[in-house]
Amino acid sequence: WLATARLWFRRRETRRRLALLTGALVLLTGISLPAVGYLAVASLEWSYPLDRQRPEHTEAIVVLGGGTRLLDESGEQAIPAGDSMVRSLEAARLYHSAGSCPVVLSGGKVDPDLPGPSIARAMYEFLLTLGVRPEDMILEESSTSTYENAVECRSLLEQRGFQKVLLVTDALHMVRASRCFTAQGLEVTPSPCNQRAAYFRWSAGSFAPSARGLTAVGAAAHEWLGIAWYWLHGRI
Repeated sequence: WLATARLWFRRRETRRRLALLTGALVLLTGISLPAVGYLAVASLEWSYPLDRQRPEHTEAIVVLGGGTRLLDESGEQAIPAGDSMVRSLEAARLYHSAGSCPVVLSGGKVDPDLPGPSIARAMYEFLLTLGVRPEDMILEESSTSTYENAVECRSLLEQRGFQKVLLVTDALHMVRASRCFTAQGLEVTPSPCNQRAAYFRWSAGSFAPSARGLTAVGAAAHEWLGIAWYWLHGRI
C-alpha cells in the first residue's frame, strides 16, 4: 500500500494504470481478511448445523477420504492425513455411539503411480486402532472425486440393500457431497465435521490481512466452483 501511495504521489504512471493497480490491491486485501474468509466458509457450513447424534434409522456410515501421509520410504505404511484423520475420528465416534453398524470407507489413489495404499485402506488401518471391527468396514478404493465417491458407494450399498446413510465429511465439503449422494438415489443424513466457521471469533485481527484469511476464501471458492461445475454437468 505504501508503494502504491508513492506511485500516486509521484505520478510516474498513467491514472488508468494506477487505478488498475489500486483496484487489484483492494481486491487482494479484501479477500485476505479473516472476516471475509469466515463469511465465505460460513456460506457453506451454515447449511448443515452441527449435530453430534447418530439417527436410529442409519443403515451405514459413509466416510469420504481426503489424503494420506506416508510413514516409511517404501510407501507401504500410511495414515490418514489432515481432513481424512478428522473424518475417521468422527466416524469412529459415531460407530461407537449407538452400537456398531457398517462403515463404508471411500477413496482411491488420485495418482496410481505414487507409492502407498489407497485413502480407504489407510482409513481402514487407522479405524482398526480405534476399535472398529474389520467385518463392519467396507472399502471403496476406486474413486478419485466426490462424484465418483457417490457413484461407487451407491453400487456397494445397493448390493447390501442399504438406502439410508450417515455421510461424514468436512462441513465445508458437505453441500457438494450430500447433493452428489442424494442424486444417486440415497437417503442422506449429513454428519459434518472439521467445522471452521464454528470456531471463529471476532476481533481487531479479523480485519487485518493474513494468509489465513486468503486460505479460507480459496477453500470456499474451490467448493462453490465445484458445486457450479457439478450442477452444469448434472451430477447434483
